[in-house]
Amino acid sequence: MMYSRPRAASLRTFGLLLTLRLSLFMTAPIAAAQSADDPSAVNPNFETVESDTSIATIKQLQQQLEEQSHLLSDLRERLDESELAFGLISDVSDDSCTPGMRERVALVAELPVEASCDVAALGEKSRKLNYFVDYNRGWRIEPFDRQEHPFDLRANGWIQFRHHEFSRQSESWTDNAGVTRPIRNRNAFDIERARLTLSGHAIDPRLSYFVQLDGDTDGGDTVDFFDYWWAWQLTDQFQIQMGKRKVSASRQWLLGARLTRFIDRPMANDFFRPDRTVGIWGIGQFAKHGHYELMVGNGYRTANLPNSVTDTRFTFAATSYVDPNGDFGGQIVDFDGTTSPLWRLGHSLVYSPQAGNESGIPLDEADFLRLSDGTRLTQTGALAAGTTVSDFDLWFYGVDMSWKYRGWSATSEVFLRWIDDITADGVLPQTNLFQHGFYAEGGRFIIPKTLDLNLRYSQVAGDFGTASEIASGFNWYPLAKSTIKCSFDATYLDGSPLQNTTSDILVGDDGVLFRSQFQAEF
Repeated sequence: MMYSRPRAASLRTFGLLLTLRLSLFMTAPIAAAQSADDPSAVNPNFETVESDTSIATIKQLQQQLEEQSHLLSDLRERLDESELAFGLISDVSDDSCTPGMRERVALVAELPVEASCDVAALGEKSRKLNYFVDYNRGWRIEPFDRQEHPFDLRANGWIQFRHHEFSRQSESWTDNAGVTRPIRNRNAFDIERARLTLSGHAIDPRLSYFVQLDGDTDGGDTVDFFDYWWAWQLTDQFQIQMGKRKVSASRQWLLGARLTRFIDRPMANDFFRPDRTVGIWGIGQFAKHGHYELMVGNGYRTANLPNSVTDTRFTFAATSYVDPNGDFGGQIVDFDGTTSPLWRLGHSLVYSPQAGNESGIPLDEADFLRLSDGTRLTQTGALAAGTTVSDFDLWFYGVDMSWKYRGWSATSEVFLRWIDDITADGVLPQTNLFQHGFYAEGGRFIIPKTLDLNLRYSQVAGDFGTASEIASGFNWYPLAKSTIKCSFDATYLDGSPLQNTTSDILVGDDGVLFRSQFQAEF
C-alpha cells in the first residue's frame, strides 16, 4: 500500500480547469464563424426557416458557454477548498469555551488488486485511513480521530553496552556468620540493559497501558517482563495503575537507569532501595509542580518471584516530591543549561512485614535484606550461631533533594531503615536493627550539551560495620543529544555490603571498579 498527499488530485483539477478555459476560447470563434457563414447575412430573401435555425444554434452555443462557465466556477471553488483543507483548522466539533485546533492530513491509498482473466477490470478501490505511523520520541501508531478510534501504540528502546574491570585490594572477606568468601578480580564486556517498551491507549482514551521487556547478559540472555500494567485516568490529576512496576520509594530508583549521573546508581541507593512488585498504585498531582504515589503490593522485593515463595503480607509505600521553583524535568543533570535555579524536594516511606512459612523457614522474598557488612539477614548464623531469622518488619524512610542551574547540578538522598520484631528459630542477642546511609553527587557541563564531569560519595552504616564508595567520571554526548552518550567512571569501594550484578558491585568488594559504557535510545 502506498500513501501520498493529494497533489496528483490537485494537478488533475488544475488540468481540467485549463481544458475548460481553452474550450471557452475555442467555442467563441466557432460561434462567430457560424454567424459569418449565415446565408441570411448575404441574401435577405433567404428562407425564414434557415434564419430560425441559425438563431437556435447561437442560443444553444450560448447555453453551453453558460454551463461551462458555471462548471468552471464550481471547479475553481473546489480547488480553493482543497488547498485550504489541510493543516491546522478550527475544530468546529469542540463546543467548549476554549475550542481547539485540528490538523487535517489527507492521504491517498493505492490498494493492491488481484488481476483475473475471467473478471472484467475492477474499478479503483480506496478506503479511509484511520491510523498513521510517525516518529516523535519513539515510533508511534496513532489514529487521526482519537475519539472515534481510541487506540495508539508507542515503541521505545535503549541498550547499554558496557565494559567493567574490578581490581581487588583484598583476597577475601568474612561475614558475620563466620563464613569466608573470596573476592575475585573481574574483567568483562556485557550488555547490561537491552530494553523495549510498548505503551499507549486502548478501548477508551482514559485507559492506558505500559509494557517493558528487559534482556541482559547477566541474566543468561533471557528476556524478562520488567513492568506491565494498566492505568485508568480517573481525573486530570489522578490515575489508578494495576500490574507490576517499581515499589514507590527512593527518588533515583524511580528515576530510571538510563538517566543516572554515573554509569549506574550509587551503592547506598541500591543497598536500601526496594525492587518491583505486583500491586495497585494511585498516581496524582498536587499544587503546580507536585507529584505523589501511593501503593499496596505483594512485597518489598518480589520481582519475578512466584506466589509459592512469597508470604501473605502486603507492602505499603508512599512517595512525593515538589518542584518549588518550576518544573525540574526528567534529568538530574543540567543538560539544557537552565537559566534559573531549579529544585526538587521529596521523601518516601515504606512498611513491609516479612514472614516465613509455617515451619519457620524464611521465604525467598526475605532473602534481599543484608546486614551493613553484607551478611544476608536470613542466613543461618547471621545474628547468632545456629539460628535462622524467619520473620521481621521493615520500615524505610528516605529524604531526597535535587538542584541544577547553568550547567551545575547536585543530587542527594538520606536513607533510614528499621528492622523490627525479628523472629528466629533460636535465641537472638537483639530483635531490632537500625541501618542508615546516604549519597551525595554533583557535576558540571564544561562543554554545554557535550561533556560533563561528576563526583560522588555514598555510605552505608549499621550495627555491623560501615562501607563507602568514592567515584568520579564523565559523560560525553557526541551528537549534543541526551539520547546517545559515552560514559566512563572509576569507583573506589571500601568493603561493599551490596550484591548487585547490574551495577557490577558485588558483596565484599574492596578495591577499584572501572566502567565504560555506550548508551543509545530511541
